[in-house]
Amino acid sequence: MLASLLWILLVGFFFGQIARRLKAPPLVGMVLAGILLGPEGGNLLGTEVLGAADALRTIAVMVILMKAGLGLDREKLQQQGSVALRLGFLPAIGEAIAVAIASIWLFQFDLATGLLLGCVLGAESPAVIVPAMLRLKSLGWGVKKGIPDAILTGSALSDVLLLLVFSLVLARLSQTAAAGFTLGSLTVSPVLLLPMQVIGQIGLGALLGWATARLLVLLLAQQQWTQNSVQD
Repeated sequence: MLASLLWILLVGFFFGQIARRLKAPPLVGMVLAGILLGPEGGNLLGTEVLGAADALRTIAVMVILMKAGLGLDREKLQQQGSVALRLGFLPAIGEAIAVAIASIWLFQFDLATGLLLGCVLGAESPAVIVPAMLRLKSLGWGVKKGIPDAILTGSALSDVLLLLVFSLVLARLSQTAAAGFTLGSLTVSPVLLLPMQVIGQIGLGALLGWATARLLVLLLAQQQWTQNSVQD
């Protein structure tokens, strides 16, 4: 498994740098590296890595979103007001509805299937948006007006909304959906359980992030673990 991970890291980095030199997004080179290493290409990856692909994808998305959160400027977001919220919700809802209507008209899908397709096509890739916006911030483009911060926040909100709608519609359509949650005489259906899970996960993530930030401030400020004290 270690050899397969090394193959992924080295070949992915190498192809990403080649794509960058060719004035193409590095992600294009990494995708080509994945095709080359995967079962449809050279088949150089072990079965353990392929079996853990879902977990690796989840970890990768977590790292990307954490990087996006660390790159946000709270003061700029406060200056923007509701711009980030509108940027996150309105385009996502509009795209999902437009694709649903088009799929009903062109492919004779029903409304639920059309909404599933709309959520898939309307979702934005954090692997593309986050590095691009952080690069714009490093170059100073739009930083004074907080444009990269608004786009980063809007992209995250858009993905959360579309994922929630997708999960709700899929749970409604699926015949093998979970039976729900029963507490005494109260039974919560899967359709109602999903929003509760999302809200709970967001709240838990915010609480853990706040606690971690406070811990770092305590370590750095009260115990004077700063760069100046180290240099002295």
